Amino acid sequence: MIALTNQKKVVEGMDILDAMRFHDIYSDRPSPVNGTVVQEAGKDGSGEMRCFQIAPGIQITYNDLSMDSCFRPIRFEKDFLQINHCLEGCYECELEGGSVSFLGEGDLCVDYLSKDKQVFLGSRIPLKKYRGITVLLEMETAQQTLDQGFQQAHISLEQIKDCLCSDGRSLIIKSKHEIDHIFSELYSVDERIQVPYFWIKVIELLLFLSLLDGSAVCRPQQFSADISKRTQEVYQYIIENPFTKDTIQDLACMFGLAESSLKRCFKSIAGASIGTFVKTKRMEAAAELLASEPALNIGEIGSVAGYENQSKFSAAFKSVMGVTPQAYRHKYS
Repeated sequence: MIALTNQKKVVEGMDILDAMRFHDIYSDRPSPVNGTVVQEAGKDGSGEMRCFQIAPGIQITYNDLSMDSCFRPIRFEKDFLQINHCLEGCYECELEGGSVSFLGEGDLCVDYLSKDKQVFLGSRIPLKKYRGITVLLEMETAQQTLDQGFQQAHISLEQIKDCLCSDGRSLIIKSKHEIDHIFSELYSVDERIQVPYFWIKVIELLLFLSLLDGSAVCRPQQFSADISKRTQEVYQYIIENPFTKDTIQDLACMFGLAESSLKRCFKSIAGASIGTFVKTKRMEAAAELLASEPALNIGEIGSVAGYENQSKFSAAFKSVMGVTPQAYRHKYS
């Protein structure tokens, strides 16, 4: 939920609103053909949100954020059901008691935003990268829209809220095929059919949520702010030292973390295990050397990457980059 200034300009069928002041990204007025675009840029990065009002009480927003945070405390005038899907990056939410939870790549989050309660105390974008979709439903108006426009589905937003968010907490559903199926096509919709297609996908999403049993869905893992901070330092260390030979045990010791806490928190942030992440970053760095350092032969680059055996390096490289080191060098050098 984001607030906007009143300053705007219309460019090629879209509203452009600059300098997000976060109060109310939700609007009950019709959106332009290409959506209302909210932009912010500052010392902490930049971000863009493209909002579509698809029916009374129902809005979809495309989020593309490269910044530390886009959070401001908000008190809502109405009650909302908010559904977020993360395509890329990670989003960190601060909860009551000082703990944090993460929405990672492929995850779906369902929140009940009440006018009587502040759900989140704060939020950050740990990797300064977040792309995803928000479906926002104003409970009363959206329910009337659903009853009038798709009554045969018998969708009850109150029932979804009671089942999935009954204790006032968020529900995060980890990446799974059904979620990927619903959202994957939403990231590349032909603009000629956007609004009716959005409407169909919202119905599909709500039907999917209606079938879920809250007791069968795991609550999001929570971590202390200190564990989160230290784990993000490990993440940054790997980014800056892609050829590190430090083991998980070494990294846990270096940053003052229990190995089990590091593994769990790291996967929540990065969307992959530490081992997989290290291998990926190592091969990406090796790819840069293949393209930029023609004086180094493939065996030497493999050695830098920690592989004394060139055939093992080639196999590892292909498993990450999709081609052999030789083919990559031939294409990009």
